[in-house]
Amino acid sequence: MAERQYLGQGSTTSAEKFWYILGCIYFGASYLQKVPVKKALSEYGLVEMTGAEKFWYVVECILFGAGYFGKVTIKKALSEVRNAGGIPTV
Repeated sequence: MAERQYLGQGSTTSAEKFWYILGCIYFGASYLQKVPVKKALSEYGLVEMTGAEKFWYVVECILFGAGYFGKVTIKKALSEVRNAGGIPTV
């Protein structure tokens, strides 16, 4: 079973790092897939997006709405996360 990770304190295995880099090399697929996730997290105030991520999010939204629709499902999942005491509620 995988070790429990906490927001902002997680880590990736060597295999996960390898596949992420390989995915980024292959047309930037992994990076572009990460952008809507960061947008959803930023709307909850958990992370800040870089200028490049903001740019690619807009591009993804213009092209078939992929960025927006990707963000919607992630925000839905985040809205169902219960507070385990690690993140203060507003």
